[in-house]
Amino acid sequence: MIVLLWLLNFAISWVNAWGCGKSWNESKHSGGFAHLTNWSAAIMSACGFTWCYTLLLGFLGTQFETKPPHPHPYLSQAAFDAMQSLGYLVVILPILGSGIVITLAMWRQAYRDRSFGSGAVAGYDTFAQIYNIAHAFHDVPRSFDLVSSFFSSKDDDDGVSGKIVIALVLIAVAGGILTTYAILTATARGVARNKALAGCPEY
Repeated sequence: MIVLLWLLNFAISWVNAWGCGKSWNESKHSGGFAHLTNWSAAIMSACGFTWCYTLLLGFLGTQFETKPPHPHPYLSQAAFDAMQSLGYLVVILPILGSGIVITLAMWRQAYRDRSFGSGAVAGYDTFAQIYNIAHAFHDVPRSFDLVSSFFSSKDDDDGVSGKIVIALVLIAVAGGILTTYAILTATARGVARNKALAGCPEY
């Protein structure tokens, strides 16, 4: 089940980054709320990739062991849980902020189109935003307590596991940002190239 969820989140993040790239040049030229919405979708994509990489790196950390004479996993179960919680704390505020902008954009589009499709999309985005906010009230304090408990406990191997946790989360964040950037810029270049070949003016 967790594998399917991971694949779904990775695919959604990829599609979000690709969609941003398709309209990036145009929204950048127009500026204003349209480009802010595109930026928000890009941030949402980076957060999605970050979640995927945090989970993947955490799992790998529990599978590989340190060298003898006292081999043990690089990440204990407590370190794995702390890593996932720290990753959640890193991405939740950008997700909520970006979600608000995207929801407003969808309602704006629904008001202009007055169609069932745009209204359904706006309704779904509203539901997802409310869901994320409601869960944040419960999950943020819990995640903060878990991370604080781990870093203050004596099971932290004198800070070694804590440093690994922080390093892996930073790698996941960097990976999420770079993946989104690579997909977005490659797609935007492709759109610009196709327009140039078709004789359309570039932005």
